[in-house]
Amino acid sequence: MSDQPATALLSELDFEAVWVETPEALAAACAELEGADWLALDTEFIRESTFFPIPALVQLMAARDGELPGADGKTPRIFLIDPTVVPASEALKRLLGAEGPLKLLHACGEDMEVFLRWAGVAPTPLIDTQIAEGLTGGEASMGYQRLVERVVGVTVPKEETRSNWLKRPLSQAQCDYAALDVLFLPQVWSEQRDALLELDRMAWLEEDCRDPGSSGGATPDPEYWKRHRSLWKLSPRGLAAWQVLCDWREEQIRLRDVPRSRLLADAQLFGICERLPTNRFELAKVDGMHPPQIKRHGDTVLTLLKDVAMIDDSQLPRVPPSPLAPEWKNCMKRLKREVNVVAEAQQLKPEILGKRRDMEALVIADYEGEPLPLPQGWRGELLAARLAKALES
Repeated sequence: MSDQPATALLSELDFEAVWVETPEALAAACAELEGADWLALDTEFIRESTFFPIPALVQLMAARDGELPGADGKTPRIFLIDPTVVPASEALKRLLGAEGPLKLLHACGEDMEVFLRWAGVAPTPLIDTQIAEGLTGGEASMGYQRLVERVVGVTVPKEETRSNWLKRPLSQAQCDYAALDVLFLPQVWSEQRDALLELDRMAWLEEDCRDPGSSGGATPDPEYWKRHRSLWKLSPRGLAAWQVLCDWREEQIRLRDVPRSRLLADAQLFGICERLPTNRFELAKVDGMHPPQIKRHGDTVLTLLKDVAMIDDSQLPRVPPSPLAPEWKNCMKRLKREVNVVAEAQQLKPEILGKRRDMEALVIADYEGEPLPLPQGWRGELLAARLAKALES
């Protein structure tokens, strides 16, 4: 691993960043990328005051299987496409789609949203090198910088991570940063692929990368209300109000294109559901509520709460068990023990097999008498029977 500062390393790396801001330049880039076996991809975007990401830059680089960029003596060319002025062409959409080569990305969840917003297509087939790293037995959710340090021995600078990617022209430091975010993906993937083939886990990776988990955020998330970790503190009617208010907010933030906190933050909604106010005066007593928010959304919130107040007691949702209860703790311990046993046998980090949220969902479903959301696919083969048996006991 290199001990040199990142700024010194930049001058030693050989690559050419090609700026693309016209349809003609994009057509030329697509023609050059056409014959690739792999496409290394990344995006830069802004998401400070909007719900949807604003595409600011798209990076693409071609690579051939078994031939790392620069190994043939040619300087790798990384195309920096300006999505603020260039629409995605049909040629690019074909490259990004199933007809195109294998796409390499790292931690691609938000990148998928950017591609869907700009190009209307999500890259496929794809390999997420963060997922691949975990399946080799490496650290779960490893960042790109640390992964490149491990594989290549190069320190990638991160000073430009939070810079303004919508300003034009971009600085040289921004262009270098953006280019480096794809330059090493083929080398990283080449090593990971060898390890996964040796472990016979390529099918696992293909399964995990088949659905990277983003539809561009256009559709309201009906499950968002379940993410709060303190729902057990609410009354049944408060929980019903939480579901209704979350569904309303999920719809509104997409219509208005604002972050959830800009409309009403989770803490504000939760406070409303604890107090269940019936008028503006009571709503104003909820911690964190501001007069402008009450003026804009107060009547709507109170109308929704009035509807919740009319729900018959027998139709109210059941409040999940307290995680402080001995039964909950014992159940979670049994599930974690099973995950840890299998993870150790497979030489995987436990969180690769089962996240805490997944185990909590199992406990709640068991408590509610609902069908268990047991893991599917390769995780199901390793874990499902063990987890179901642990819950039975």
